[in-house]
Amino acid sequence: MPITVERLSVVADGAERPLLNGISCKFGDGEITIIAGRNGSGKSTLLDALGGLAAFEGSVRVDGLPLTDGNGPEASGIGRIGQQFQYPEAQLFARTVQGEFDYSLRYLKLSRRENARRTDEAMREMGLAPELKTQSPLLLSGGEKRRVALASTLATDPGWLLLDEPTAGLDPEAADRLLGFLLRRKREASGGIVVATHDLDLLLPVADRVIVLQDGCVAADMPASELAASPEIWDRAQIGTPLSVALAEQMRSLGVTVPAKFLTPEEAAGLLAERLTGADGSVAECRPMDSSVEYPTQAEAERNVGTVAGGAATPSGRRRFVQSLDPRTKWLFYMCFSIGLLAQRDWTGVACGLAITAVLELLCRVPLRSMMPILRPFLWFMVISAVVSGIGFGESGGGDGALRLGAVSFSVAAALTSSLELAKIILVMAGGVLLSATTTPFEMKRGIERIAAPLARIKFPVEAISLTGSLLLRFIPVLRKEAGRFNRIAKSRGKRVRRSGTIRLRDLPVMLVPLLLSLLQMASDLSLALEARGYTLRGMPRTAAITLRMKHPDWLAVVAGGALLAILLALSGRS
Repeated sequence: MPITVERLSVVADGAERPLLNGISCKFGDGEITIIAGRNGSGKSTLLDALGGLAAFEGSVRVDGLPLTDGNGPEASGIGRIGQQFQYPEAQLFARTVQGEFDYSLRYLKLSRRENARRTDEAMREMGLAPELKTQSPLLLSGGEKRRVALASTLATDPGWLLLDEPTAGLDPEAADRLLGFLLRRKREASGGIVVATHDLDLLLPVADRVIVLQDGCVAADMPASELAASPEIWDRAQIGTPLSVALAEQMRSLGVTVPAKFLTPEEAAGLLAERLTGADGSVAECRPMDSSVEYPTQAEAERNVGTVAGGAATPSGRRRFVQSLDPRTKWLFYMCFSIGLLAQRDWTGVACGLAITAVLELLCRVPLRSMMPILRPFLWFMVISAVVSGIGFGESGGGDGALRLGAVSFSVAAALTSSLELAKIILVMAGGVLLSATTTPFEMKRGIERIAAPLARIKFPVEAISLTGSLLLRFIPVLRKEAGRFNRIAKSRGKRVRRSGTIRLRDLPVMLVPLLLSLLQMASDLSLALEARGYTLRGMPRTAAITLRMKHPDWLAVVAGGALLAILLALSGRS
């Protein structure tokens, strides 16, 4: 039975438009379906929705079974799904290859004999030697790691296989083996295969159906044979014509009869050989290829770039204004705001700080829902701290006016005092989030360097401090993204039927081991990049990609920051 998708929409926190917007399509049983689209069109998001990893609105049914029950993924639905992410070898975590299979099969609660049978069968299908089961997966070659990752998914016998960029990083020989596997699985297994890819020339020839996405919507959904006869769809979806499609069009212009299908290189070469060879084996007369291909002028190219860029979400006028300010201006304003806010002594001053923060949030156009993942833990900490600070024991505990229940008392005044101090810190944190959201790490680094430049005369490590700050600002979002990525992988492998975003303790190794390995690799790559760019050489003049220049709006913002500091200090002095 097929996977049926009806009115599927996915909205991410902080996004100005849906990642997927009202998609309806069907993935046929016994078919290989290719999902195509440019970066950001929603390919991976659609796979995550089909795998139960993304919260969505609409309906998804797998082999007639609902994927969700209204509260979260439904076990009977997601149990039919096997999902492989891009670079699946990064998900390996166990001490042995056998441990990888044991984790993937654990949710099925199989007997030991059945577990061993499925492991052996999956390893044999992927061409893995049985003796590898006792070895560490982290010590295998790159190709063996990828085959182990795929085999651990196949061992669960999923009806549907979802693959995200499966050919990424593969050499031609390994890619050909992957195609052979896809065709064998299509013939022998129930269900179907869904592949999101940019490698269209390699995978289109084996596709039965192609779904083209554009800006979260379906631009085309048709059999591969129909799409092969409609090359204009590629340009309309702003993907670019695949080379195999362009070759087929050129062959038709030469008079070669090309069937309505996507050609492999071997098939295209065979058709050209037939065209160039006569019936008696002689070589036919060749004529020059039509060279009337029109290339866009510079003006047309610029208009096309503008059209493509216009399709993406662009900052509003107010946010563009804040982003255009000199980073030194934003730093000085933030320092004035923070000092004035921390000087407050009562809730009136904190309320004024909250109002100022709200105005800044409106000016920066940063959605509140994108700030909450950072602020929410500290809000919970504030609530817990307020409750704990208000609790007292004994006759003298809590002081006068405390609420008493036997030997336990609760002082509202003490709780409010703790809440006041922590509320000021939360507002300062919110200002920092707005600063980092409207300032790039490069701008932040240059701003710190220019502000602290006089300290370099006393041998203060200004460059090291600014570089460290910019790297922290850059890698905190990367860390969150990587943690989310490996959390999704753990959920997919363990078939966790829980509220999105929660992590069970027993799943922590599945997430943390690959995450730590990924961070170590990024740190290694970063150190090599810094050394290659000369950061280990001290005392040498450096060029800067960003030139800072204070303009009239910057000076106005600095004056506004100074006035704000004076008002907040005056307000705190009245307390």
